[in-house]
Amino acid sequence: MKKVLTIGGATQDIIIEYQEGSSLHIENTFPLRLSWQEGGKIEIEHLHYASGGGATNTAASFERLGFEASTFFKIGNDAAGHAIVQDLERLGTTVHYTSTDTLQTGTSFVIPIPGKDSIIFSYQGANETLSQKEYPVDLIKEQDFIYISSLTNKAADALPHLTHNAQKYSQGKGIRVAVNPGTNQLKNNAPSLKAALSSIDVLIMNTEEMKLFATNLKPRHFKSSGSGIITSGPPLARAIISAESITFTLHEYLKEILSHKVKRVVITDGKNGVYVATKDTLYFHPALPVPVVNSLGAGDAFGSCFVAQLIQGKRIEDALFYGLVNAASVIGFHDAKTGLLSQKKLEEYKENLDTSFLQTYPLHF
Repeated sequence: MKKVLTIGGATQDIIIEYQEGSSLHIENTFPLRLSWQEGGKIEIEHLHYASGGGATNTAASFERLGFEASTFFKIGNDAAGHAIVQDLERLGTTVHYTSTDTLQTGTSFVIPIPGKDSIIFSYQGANETLSQKEYPVDLIKEQDFIYISSLTNKAADALPHLTHNAQKYSQGKGIRVAVNPGTNQLKNNAPSLKAALSSIDVLIMNTEEMKLFATNLKPRHFKSSGSGIITSGPPLARAIISAESITFTLHEYLKEILSHKVKRVVITDGKNGVYVATKDTLYFHPALPVPVVNSLGAGDAFGSCFVAQLIQGKRIEDALFYGLVNAASVIGFHDAKTGLLSQKKLEEYKENLDTSFLQTYPLHF
């Protein structure tokens, strides 16, 4: 049985179901806006409490897929932190953590928007105080694979240290390190990610995170030449993308990332679908059209399932299908873990999946 360690954030997710017709108003604009009447009272119908955060969500996913999964994170010495540990142990995940008395456990207040991405009020708390000396290097040595999710503020300083150590002790085990950074990390500590690129096998981002990272990879006011545009391709591949003071094409972005020796680049584009790039091929598959109860944890479900299939020797095409099916299942539930699928269930779903929607394009750098 393959051993996988996940590292990253841990939160208590408080998922809010509210009454329709309350003073909470959702404006159907882009981006979506939430407003409420001053002095108004918003009636809540149900509260769901669950463990969340990238480290715990991906560990639960790997466990469900048949891996020997363990996870490492930092929590506050409080009831919320203890609840996270108990929930993970109930799911069969081996838990390693450090705690603090000075900050509370990270907490997310989640407001699901039917058919849309959730609105989340996020308190990082103990997550952002994780320091390099607290990371379990000896534990990393024992693993077949390391999955590092979003690291907040100070916690992200150690990313190059973690990835380089993971590769150092890989002993030729193949795919060894996946990294899925978050928005906060890319806003405040992108240089640490850039320094870690050479020891990352799979880099996973969404489109907004891609834009943030591109501004740290390209010179200020970089202007795209339009290089590599695929005129008949999917949305990101046929566009010139704007991000702060620069413009770039997907081809230009991928060329830069892959030049740093990252082996596979994954970009999730929400309801549009998912892109995967290697040094010679771009893969794209549209998202599966399923009803959305809550988008919470969809990215973690996709990323963990995608790399789980690669670890097991599956083709990129199959890993894409499985990851999308896992994410589609998760968004049918209120929390980030209930909908996670086993490998057996994934195989059953794949038998009925129309694979003709997969698109592939050659890449020439």
